[in-house]
Amino acid sequence: MTVLPTILAIGVGATIGASVRYYLTLFMQSLFGSNFPYGTLSANILGSFLAGILVVIVLEKAALHEAYRLLLLIGLTGSLTTMSTLSWESVEMISLGHYGQASINILLNVVLSLLAAGTGVALMRYLFAN
Repeated sequence: MTVLPTILAIGVGATIGASVRYYLTLFMQSLFGSNFPYGTLSANILGSFLAGILVVIVLEKAALHEAYRLLLLIGLTGSLTTMSTLSWESVEMISLGHYGQASINILLNVVLSLLAAGTGVALMRYLFAN
């Protein structure tokens, strides 16, 4: 693919992923309040689970055009998940002296996101094996 179609594919996916993250964050804040970054946590878990599913479908099972691979794996899941917001929220907690809360935030994001990605991969491989 040339540069412009690559940028467009990633950009479309990123627009969708970032928008989902934004509205998911608003939804989680309305449910649980803003004392803990549940929105970022849920976006990272959901995005990682979706990435696990898509890796199997897009890279192992479906013969999709590269534009779709870029749109889904790089754009969508890349912008739905957010390391920068996790980092910023954790640094802010640390700067306010909330060391335990920051530690829990980092631990939950990393562990649950890894579990979600692994679960997505395992689920798709199981479903495609049967």
